[in-house]
Amino acid sequence: MPPEEELTLAADAARALREAQALCYRTNCAIVAPEHLLAACLLILSPAAPPGSLPDPGAVQQALIAAQGLGEDPLDRDIVFGSAAREAISRAAAAARTAGERSITARGLAIALVESGECSPMFFAALGVSRPALAAALRAG
Repeated sequence: MPPEEELTLAADAARALREAQALCYRTNCAIVAPEHLLAACLLILSPAAPPGSLPDPGAVQQALIAAQGLGEDPLDRDIVFGSAAREAISRAAAAARTAGERSITARGLAIALVESGECSPMFFAALGVSRPALAAALRAG
């Protein structure tokens, strides 16, 4: 791909990746799962979303704990992205390229995560929203 066509990570998506790692540190989980990444995207997108269109931050954090739990021991090592989270980032990149976009956004990443099927049904149940409804809300922007 020529340099002028390279795909970049938008500021909000880069922030979501950092927030996913921070969520792992707060819950003592050494591997970023798709739920961590989707939770981070939702936390980033929620303040700018129309009221009630996305789950509120408290619900997102509770759903993450319900789906991924809390580790007992504080982490003393680096957080790594699991294969399913990396695959979701690759899906978001492919979708951005197909749409002719020049960057991956937090919204694009969230949509890729929801549509990937990698997030636990328990996560969506704890959020109180179905996978298709969340995808529709994210697409509506």
